[in-house]
Parts: sequence; C-alpha cells; structure tokens
Amino acid sequence: MKKEEFNYLMGKTRQEIKKELGDGFNYFKSERWTYELGRTWIGKKIILSITFKDERASDFTFYKTFGRA
Repeated sequence: MKKEEFNYLMGKTRQEIKKELGDGFNYFKSERWTYELGRTWIGKKIILSITFKDERASDFTFYKTFGRA
C-alpha cells in the first residue's frame, strides 16, 4: 500500500471519511483516527493513521506493528 493511494482523502471531513472507510472503532471527535488495512506476509498489521486539523484530514501515516494499534 502506498500513501498516494489515499491522497483523495486529504481535506475531507470526518463524515466523508467515515462514508469511505467506515467507523473503525474511532471516537468521532478525536484528532487521530486509525484503520487496519491488512497484514503483511509475516502477520504484521498495516495501520493507516489519519490526523485531523480544523475538522479536515491534514496528514496520513502508515506503520506496521505486531501489537495493538
């Protein structure tokens, strides 16, 4: 997965992202939302983290982890 695949979410509101990706156990008013996108071949979780600024998505980060997100 590449960051460029999610550039279309940049600048969208929380409601618009919720329609695209679902609820995903995120607190609606939180500044950071996370989504588990999949797993690597060795079992690491691939996590997308979305940061909101002024009610709009402003930054995206990917990371991989074995533990909880």
